[in-house]
Amino acid sequence: MRPALLLCLLALPLGACGAAPRDSAEDFTGAERAVASTVEQLESAARDNDSEVVCTKLLAERLLTTLRQQGTKCETAVKDAFRDADALELTVEDVTIDGSRATAQVTSGTGDNQKSDTLELEKVGGGWRISSLQA
Repeated sequence: MRPALLLCLLALPLGACGAAPRDSAEDFTGAERAVASTVEQLESAARDNDSEVVCTKLLAERLLTTLRQQGTKCETAVKDAFRDADALELTVEDVTIDGSRATAQVTSGTGDNQKSDTLELEKVGGGWRISSLQA
């Protein structure tokens, strides 16, 4: 059974098919840009079907631990989530940083299918990693 948390996180991208991706990280500066860039890297990894990047560079240890506790290999869950997504486009609308924690308000989809979600991230070393999705 695939873990619901990761599937929710990776099933976010339900954007328009065939649309050229827009790098919404360019709308931010400084640390906020770094947070938005992590979300854009998730979108890029999904487009490239690169589960290894997601598991080794984009997800926080807390989320990886949850997967291991559920008996699920991260790369398998990510590949399944990529396969289940209709299309792969995320737009970062807003970023809030509080110390080593951040939230990114993200939209996916278009028109009546547009959806808003909040990703939580944590600072790890010099970068940011996705730690959870607030539904």
